[in-house]
Amino acid sequence: MIGMGKRKFALVHDYMAVFGGAEGTLKEICGLFEGPLFTAQYNPDKFPWLKGREVVTSWVQKMPMALTRHYIYAPIMPWVYRAFNLRPYDVILTDSHSFAHQVRKRPGALHVCYYYTPARSLWAPEIDNRALGGRFGALRKVLAKKLKALDLEASKGPDVLMAISHTIGERVEMAYGRKVDHVIYPPVETQKWSDVQPVDSDQGFLMWGRLIAYKKYDLAIEACKITGHKLQIVGSGPFEPELRKLAEGMPNVTFHGRLSDADLKSLMSHCKGVLFPCYEDFGIVPVEGMAAGLPVVAYGVGGAGETVTPDCGVLFDEQTPECLAEAMRKLDSRTFDSAVLKANAARFDVEIFRQQYKEAVESAMAKHFGEKA
Repeated sequence: MIGMGKRKFALVHDYMAVFGGAEGTLKEICGLFEGPLFTAQYNPDKFPWLKGREVVTSWVQKMPMALTRHYIYAPIMPWVYRAFNLRPYDVILTDSHSFAHQVRKRPGALHVCYYYTPARSLWAPEIDNRALGGRFGALRKVLAKKLKALDLEASKGPDVLMAISHTIGERVEMAYGRKVDHVIYPPVETQKWSDVQPVDSDQGFLMWGRLIAYKKYDLAIEACKITGHKLQIVGSGPFEPELRKLAEGMPNVTFHGRLSDADLKSLMSHCKGVLFPCYEDFGIVPVEGMAAGLPVVAYGVGGAGETVTPDCGVLFDEQTPECLAEAMRKLDSRTFDSAVLKANAARFDVEIFRQQYKEAVESAMAKHFGEKA
């Protein structure tokens, strides 16, 4: 872990009520740099790896449902993050998918922000319409306009901008009018999946993760109605009842619920490929699949368009059952080299992230403070 001697570091992250991909990245950043962690809400039970580290929360921490329905506090988050006192710190490292980048530094300090995305509900409502949809539409639009103005203002604060993919780099530029300084792909534990050995492809295609609407499991089920391919669905979530209803009468679709890593690996060894029909800013699942030696059929817009190369799978460009079915048939007609798949996945390994992120921060410090980090 790096303390950088006389420089005082503070790390800032969006709400920490649940553990997800962003928090996996934060874990690596915490392993690289010392200093307290600032966040609006924090559930310590979800983050045992932070034991012993100073975590500074906001007044929201004590509010009703702060850890169970954290998103209801989103409209006030710009002010929550601006209220943190970061004046004692020389280097501020934020990683943000909503409002963490709103923090304020003292004059002369360095602020480096790693963007998972600008707040999607504000800047990409076609992906996430929570800010505009639902009840009280007129009020939501007024509030969204105010939040966008605050967010645009806050985007001028970071001295160095990083993004998790070129897709997000373009979104940052479109929203904020600033080019990112570095694209650094988030960390994936590729070695964790590298010991999967193919046995056969009798179980068809595989999908895993949280069963929520935007992941497009329904699209995969509809495509398998067309092709007759077997589909293995691993995971749980609020969309599961609808998916099970959609798959009624389809013996080729199997719901496994949550599986241990060992059981998922065993299932992988009997599958021909991974389906990834959703739009993601990066998308860890395709990389994990390739690390296990499985080719990927993916929607070619967003992160998967950057990670799934032509020799590692098939991309399709319209989110329709027919287009996905055609891509699945194309994968059927091809053969893939497991070594090539694993080598491609290795480009996104956690060690690559650690090296690139550390070097980018050290370079920014050297330039900003006029000295070696």
